[in-house]
Amino acid sequence: MAPVAIFRMPGLSFPVLALMLSAIAARYPASGLQSIPDDIVFPPVRPARAAGSPLPVGHLKPLGWQKDSDGPIAEYTTDLHPLEFWEKHVKVSQPAVLRGHKRDEAAFKLWNDDYFRSEYADQHVRVELKQENRSFGAWRMTLPDFLDRYTKENIYAVTVLPEAMRHEVKVPTPLLCGTFRKYLQELNLWIGFTGTRSVVHYDADHNIHCLLAGRKDFIMIDRKYEYKLGFGRKPGYVGSGFSKMNPDKVDLIRFPGAVDVPWTHTTLLPGDCIYIPAGYIHQVRGFGRTISETLLFTPFQEEEFELGECTEKDLEYTTLKEVDIYWTYLGGDSDIEMGYMNPLLLGEMILSHMAEEGKTELTRKVFVRWFFSQSTSAHAQGDPYKTFDEYLDVNKNGTISRESLKSLPIASLKEIARSMDAAAVSRKLQPLAKGARAVKDEL
Repeated sequence: MAPVAIFRMPGLSFPVLALMLSAIAARYPASGLQSIPDDIVFPPVRPARAAGSPLPVGHLKPLGWQKDSDGPIAEYTTDLHPLEFWEKHVKVSQPAVLRGHKRDEAAFKLWNDDYFRSEYADQHVRVELKQENRSFGAWRMTLPDFLDRYTKENIYAVTVLPEAMRHEVKVPTPLLCGTFRKYLQELNLWIGFTGTRSVVHYDADHNIHCLLAGRKDFIMIDRKYEYKLGFGRKPGYVGSGFSKMNPDKVDLIRFPGAVDVPWTHTTLLPGDCIYIPAGYIHQVRGFGRTISETLLFTPFQEEEFELGECTEKDLEYTTLKEVDIYWTYLGGDSDIEMGYMNPLLLGEMILSHMAEEGKTELTRKVFVRWFFSQSTSAHAQGDPYKTFDEYLDVNKNGTISRESLKSLPIASLKEIARSMDAAAVSRKLQPLAKGARAVKDEL
């Protein structure tokens, strides 16, 4: 491998970069660096426009060829304090890279295919097509079955991290104090092989995405340029969105505005993390065998961050097993649930609606009307009348008070979320979807 050629990073000379990559590979042989192609240039070097050509530079080329990058996003090589993280990034919706943040994590040191087979052979994962296509659904298979197939077939795993694996994953330091702790939503596990790439999209939740093996290149775009990138219409209550533009071959005749869209970039190597704000447009490509984690945390309704008591001890190494996360997957669960809203935020939304209506009690009629105004799909999972009767009408008198709603169990709020939300649920072991067996050289 010739790590010098892997990518261009301002501030690092090629010899320093080579030493850095070699050191990671030597210390952590499971990191997947050895499988990364050595001829990748990112950001791309754009050619000059051909004389007399009517087509703009970057037509039918991958995203990133249409305009030069504005540069790398902000980077940190030491732990970022939760308050600084809030002030400089979350509050102002600015991404950040945390270099080497996961290198002391057990998962970073242990996780590879052999370890997964020996320790987690009884776990299931949710599987999608390698090149993300949101017209296809997801399906489910055992982890060993997936490991037998993912290097040969057009699939990758994106799944809720099984409960059994949480003790090997550390919580990113910036999330260990204050308001952040209340809004930890779900932790996702990603496993893929060269050829994975996302659509151009943004997510409803904040997330910190950490790479444990392989390499990932990120293109980051401010949400205000959404209208130039072919994003489809969606109801206002849907927090995520994706572009109809093919990121492998950007059609500048169909999407001419793409040539004017400024973007920034980063490349993650094993141990690195990136904070992606809710609503921030991004597109990702994976190289080599990749393993990564994504911790989602919900945008909260408070305008200001409350740090509370935050001592040095609070910022020490903490595993996911030691914190509360709302959506998890136990080995025996019939469903792998992804993408449901934060139940605590759901309760706050209902209370906020009651305040707007000037109500001290929520009636069945008012809840049903609010349910249909907020449900994230025309195909909501549940009956709002039944949902109110079973989980909100605690005194069986057709109403619930603000006080009772504030003390509603999280389990009840999760059931309300399930009834409202058409989230990504993989329920059964299923064969591969049509087209999933495409060989890699066709991608």
